[in-house]
Amino acid sequence: MTPGGILTTYCAKGVIRRLQQSVGFLTERLPGPANGKREILPATHPHHK
Repeated sequence: MTPGGILTTYCAKGVIRRLQQSVGFLTERLPGPANGKREILPATHPHHK
């Protein structure tokens, strides 16, 4: 993934978030879409200079 790329998943389990963070992704939990999943978990690949 290129720096600045965003991976979004409906799997908001803590183990997935921690794995993403362990390989350098910046993660956050956000509300999911109406009438859908409760949360989504976007993960951003940080910019490297």
